[in-house]
Amino acid sequence: MSWGESDGAVTRPARTIPNLRWFIVFLLFLATVINYVDRQTLSVLARTIQDDLGMSDVQYSNVVQAFLLAYALSYLVSGWFADWLGSRASMAVFIVWWSVANMLTGLSRSATSLGAFRFLLGIGEPGNYTAAPKALSEWFQPKERGLAFGICTAGATVGATIAPPVIAEDVAALAAFLASDEAGFITGSAHWVDGGLTGLPPCR
Repeated sequence: MSWGESDGAVTRPARTIPNLRWFIVFLLFLATVINYVDRQTLSVLARTIQDDLGMSDVQYSNVVQAFLLAYALSYLVSGWFADWLGSRASMAVFIVWWSVANMLTGLSRSATSLGAFRFLLGIGEPGNYTAAPKALSEWFQPKERGLAFGICTAGATVGATIAPPVIAEDVAALAAFLASDEAGFITGSAHWVDGGLTGLPPCR
């Protein structure tokens, strides 16, 4: 029996895309941009949201603390989750999770519901910073990882920079939250699909 054959069936190699690993870097960069845009949406619209919901500064600070509490605690489990599920699937789950949470934020009708949805956002967002490094370590040799990590990390600064002018264009808070997450679902889907074209990462 020759290699690639088993019980009469021929095993074909997985389809590959030239320079796919750099496309993955682009997806991770885009995910990081969206991650920060989602995070900044509340800050940019703070005054509008406080006026709409009749929130005091103390209530607003409690909402922010709810996000930060979840964000800190989630780091304790998001790394384990990425190891358990794998970088590709876990990144898709994280992106969809925080996208849904951010969209729900636009439906808030009180400080309590706003805090609850921001808590959910805080649970999902740290996954970007546990699954992304895992993916890069799988696709890049050590001598190239510095550049790959630098490109992905730059997404945080880009997201924080473009968030205010982009979000400020949406007068309605709900429209801003929804618009910021359309790209999130697209990116999450792309992270899920790309693995079906490539087989296993070369450094795994």
